[in-house]
Amino acid sequence: MAPRISRLERITNLVLALLETSRPLSLREIGGAVAGYPPEAGALRQAFERDKRTLRDNGIPVAVERLEGEEQAGYRIRPEDYYLADLDLTPEEAEALGFALVAVRLEGASPGDVAQKLGAAAPDAPPLALLPSLPALGHLQQAIRDRSRARFGYHGRERLVAGYGLVFREGCWYLVGDDEGAGGLRTFRVDRIAGEVTAGEPDAYRVPEGLDVAAELRFSPLGGSDGGEGATEVVLDADVRVARQVRQTIGSAARAATAEDGSVELTFRTGDEEALVAYLLGLGDAVVVRSPSALVDKMVHALEGAR
Repeated sequence: MAPRISRLERITNLVLALLETSRPLSLREIGGAVAGYPPEAGALRQAFERDKRTLRDNGIPVAVERLEGEEQAGYRIRPEDYYLADLDLTPEEAEALGFALVAVRLEGASPGDVAQKLGAAAPDAPPLALLPSLPALGHLQQAIRDRSRARFGYHGRERLVAGYGLVFREGCWYLVGDDEGAGGLRTFRVDRIAGEVTAGEPDAYRVPEGLDVAAELRFSPLGGSDGGEGATEVVLDADVRVARQVRQTIGSAARAATAEDGSVELTFRTGDEEALVAYLLGLGDAVVVRSPSALVDKMVHALEGAR
């Protein structure tokens, strides 16, 4: 009787198999090469998908590639994605890198482990900034790397998005990409993604040449610099705490009236009310939407749902 293989041992063997292969392996080949997987096709796929999700959640990029001459996908871990190249840092550069790893840290990550892999020394000090780590981030990063459309729930609807990049802004992660259902470039706050993120076939799209993802995020609440055809005119008040930030985000498309106390009334057009609501929710009570009434109702509903 064959010895029972623990899941940890199976995952370790899976990493080795996917790293050492010179071509993508089919699910059937993985089942035959890695001890511990059940022989039944359905059970094998379920077990492998759990293991693949575990690897991606822990930062190990499992690439999905189309197999030549077949209609099924293959899997491997590209060495260039997994291994870190020697950075050949000077002592001064290593010291600066160690400080940067401590100063800005991803939640749950150990800067010491990362620094050691990079040949730097991380000082023993508290972080100046802690970036949130979200369950969806790893899956979105992998989908962007593979050029696979990501499917997830957002504001009560299922979305299918060709992701162009992830941006961290004002304490939140944002996915910028082409929303197939909405027919255009959209921005999604990652912490508001509902349920599991799944990815489609690899190499399904191309990122537009010259696209500046960070610049697109600036105009995301508008759905374009002028809101486009059929856009909604919005009037909102932003108090002095966020007035400058909101004006910079919306840009020159807005008409602004500044009060003596530093607050500002902004009038502008938006082609993406959902993106605007998601953005304004992050500002809390520092902004108040005045019109239109339908957008006010959306804000109230979203605030009630966030309690």
